[in-house]
Amino acid sequence: MDLALAPPPDDVSIHTALADPRRLAAVQRTGLLDSAPEETFDRLTRLASRLTGAPVVFVSLLDRGRDFHMSTALGPGVAAPGGSRDQMGRTFCHYVAVSKVPLVIEDATLLPVFRDLPGVKAGRVRAYAGIPLLTEDGDALGTFCALDFAPRHWTEQDLDVLTELGQSALREIRLRIALQQAASINLQLVEQIQRVDELNMRLEDLATTDPLTGLRNRRAFDALMAQELAVVQRRGTPLSLLMLDVDHFKRVNDTIGHDGGDRVLQAIAGHMKACARTVDVVARVGGEEFAVILPSTGEAGALEVGERIRKMVEAGPWPEMPVTISVGAATLVEGENAERIYGRADAALYAAKQAGRNRVQQG
Repeated sequence: MDLALAPPPDDVSIHTALADPRRLAAVQRTGLLDSAPEETFDRLTRLASRLTGAPVVFVSLLDRGRDFHMSTALGPGVAAPGGSRDQMGRTFCHYVAVSKVPLVIEDATLLPVFRDLPGVKAGRVRAYAGIPLLTEDGDALGTFCALDFAPRHWTEQDLDVLTELGQSALREIRLRIALQQAASINLQLVEQIQRVDELNMRLEDLATTDPLTGLRNRRAFDALMAQELAVVQRRGTPLSLLMLDVDHFKRVNDTIGHDGGDRVLQAIAGHMKACARTVDVVARVGGEEFAVILPSTGEAGALEVGERIRKMVEAGPWPEMPVTISVGAATLVEGENAERIYGRADAALYAAKQAGRNRVQQG
């Protein structure tokens, strides 16, 4: 049986087939190029060598410009080649890849088209039998091959062995492709989940952030106040609240316009953040009204923070007109809820305004 007698592909056809982007992409998807030897494939080549008696059996992947030998089995007395597992130059496997059918040669020196192949020309290879390893789309990944150093008649049983074990190798390769694809899909899913998480975080941020000042909004303030009250119940730590209001804010808007008023609110927000600790909650809870939750802070500490913010706001600089704030402070008493401490701080704020504004009043 000598299938090499059929007209072989020419060099142009071989080069075109080997360089085909789709085929090369399929080879890359195996994830096996330049991989370490694996017992899975070595077991198949050893078995093929024993059953056929071929001195060399190997599995090759056909990359651009090289054949990568994934597994090579050597018969008794055959010296193992040293160095790289890559084979360069024209090989029998290229003809198999282009024709996509088995190639069986009993004596390559008798066939002009194969006589000048490097292995034949060097006097190392005389007989060859190779089975193509094809994807489901018909792309040639490589070959499952046997070589002999002397002329050889390949029996039907030899070819059946190579075909069956070649199919086993192909199933393993397809499994690797499926695993690579699964890994890629999993990575895409992880990336999508991360994007969804990031989007949810942005949406949550939008839902809890005042768009003008960048401070927490009233919704976030209420939720965080409830959390801090729960901490107080567990640990018995103090908690204080500041309520702040811009003095004569209507006059500010009437004098420098609503855009100017917005700039004032943004500047005050900046002063408040500069005076606050990381654990403090700074929020805009109304038009020109702000609040600061002060965890682990008693009455004296709350008055100190309120006064520091008041002085910073008063100092400005305010290029268009002077701006001041009034501050009400309240410290949580036992059994008090959010509504009660908020009401006391708000009442203290009202008292500060009644007393002449630009001051801090304890409630």
